[in-house]
Formats: sequence, structure tokens, C-alpha cells
Amino acid sequence: MGILYVVSDTGRAGKTSFCASLASVLMDMGRKVTVSKAIFSEQDEEDVDNYSSVLGSNFSKLSVRSFNVPDVGEEIKSVAEDVDTLLVEASNTLSRDEHIDLVKNIGAKVIHVTKYDEAIGSIPFSTAFGQDLIGTVINFLTRYRGTKAHEVVIPSLRKSGINVLGLIPENRTLLSLTVRQICENLEGKFFGGEEYGEDLVESFMVGGFGMDPGQYIFSRQDKKAVVVRGDRPDVQMSALDTDMECFIMTGGFEPIEYVKYEANEEEVSIIIVNSDTLETMDKIGTLQEHSEFDHKEKLARFKNLIDSNIDVEALKSVL
Repeated sequence: MGILYVVSDTGRAGKTSFCASLASVLMDMGRKVTVSKAIFSEQDEEDVDNYSSVLGSNFSKLSVRSFNVPDVGEEIKSVAEDVDTLLVEASNTLSRDEHIDLVKNIGAKVIHVTKYDEAIGSIPFSTAFGQDLIGTVINFLTRYRGTKAHEVVIPSLRKSGINVLGLIPENRTLLSLTVRQICENLEGKFFGGEEYGEDLVESFMVGGFGMDPGQYIFSRQDKKAVVVRGDRPDVQMSALDTDMECFIMTGGFEPIEYVKYEANEEEVSIIIVNSDTLETMDKIGTLQEHSEFDHKEKLARFKNLIDSNIDVEALKSVL
């Protein structure tokens, strides 16, 4: 058995997505793998739900809720006996010293996951694990920061003795929400297409445009939600000629019956909100805060990112 302890020193660094996706990649290689997490907080409970959504039975929830190194350690080692590799997602509730004690107790190797813009500041945290640290995965690398990452960030980590296992670029799919989640967070209601509520929305466009044909404007984005007043069938029909997931119809207006019919034919959901378009866009600007790793499409996308950016064979050799 091999135990891999995945830890970060800040919230929402991407531990859940990394653990679930790496486990799935290793399983595809024929390795018997499971993921576990001890529950110490409400956020830990939410992560358990996310694991269940993407991994199903390949997740083992640890029952220990009060932190005691020997108790947690014994349960982790018990789960690890039945698999080739156990990935343990660390809880952010624990202190650095508690993480270190637990790692020593279970004889684990450590991977530190950090956001790109926090990587240098996290050096003291990751180096505290000493020889148990395999290396750091830098997550959320933005599009135009690659040069700085290779010329400044990675050399700084390596100078501190930290092996950089890979750079994971920021990805729109991983930051997306389902149509149903958008409806709930905007306090809207479904007027049609609720059965398509699990579709992911990767971008938003506002209806109403200039002299160019509507189809030309709307075709610039795929897997989108279109925000438009409910009494604008001209804009709505133009949008329906392009790849989209849902309408967010503002002002509390219901669309005409023909738009509802065509939306159903195209498997496009219709959400109605009472707020006006500007207020709705302000709310949409905060939706990303509610994004979770809870969808099979996100698992598939992150697996591709791991395959492209991390040497999994080399990682497997140290487990």
C-alpha cells in the first residue's frame, strides 16, 4: 500500500479536484485506488458530497471527527490496507503541525497543492514536511502568467528544495456551474427545460446587440447562458440558432409560446428571474464563488489536465 497525503495551506486551492482526478487516472492505469477525507468542518462535509458525485464507491469517508493523531491514523491505515494507493485529502481545519504529525503517523508521502498566485508565499508551509514532501502542484495558472511562472515562481520553489510536479492551467469548465445551480443562486424559476438542469454553463452573454446579425454575435461563445429580457423574442430566436445551454430571462417576463417550443426542441432551459438585466449581471459576477468540483465533465477535464501537465508515471514510482 502507499498513502499520498494531499494538503494545502489555503482554501479552494483545488485539492478535491486534484485527488479525484489523480485517483481516476491511476485507476485507468489498472491501480486499485481510493480517496479518503476526515470530516472536521462543514466544508469537509461538502467535499464528501462532491467526491460522491464524481467517484461514487471509490471514496471512503473517515468516521473520526475529533482530531487525535493515533485515532485518525489508525483508520487511515486500515483503509489503505485494501488498496494499492490511498489518497488522503487533508482538511484545512488542521494546523501545519497537526498535518506533520499525521503524516508521520501514517507513513505518507505529501503533495502540496497551491494556487499560482500563492505559490511563493506557501514555501515555508511546504518545506516544513521535509523529506516526506514529494513536491508541489501549482494550480490555477492564468493564461498570460506562464513566463513569470517559469522564470520566477518555479525557480523560487526549486531554490527552496521543492520539486514542482506540474502547472495546472485555469480552465473554464472547472469554474462552471450547472443550469440548476445558476437558477438556485439567482433565485429564479424554471419556465422550461428543467430536465436539462445538470448541463454545465461555461460562459454568459447578454442579449441585445448592434448592427451585426444576432447569430454572429452569439456564435462567439459555446456552452453559454444568454441573459435577455423575457419580452425580446427576436434576440431569443437569434440565440437559439447557436450552441447554448439556457436562457436567463430578466424582468419576470415569460417568453412567447413559440420561443418556449423552440427552446425545448433545442434542449435549452429557460430560467426566469425578477431582477432586471443589470442587477442580474451583477449577481452573475459572483456565481464563480459557488463553483464546486461536483460534475463528471469536470472530472474528465481535470484528468486531461493532469495527463498533459504532470508526469504521472514518475509520481506513481514514488508511491
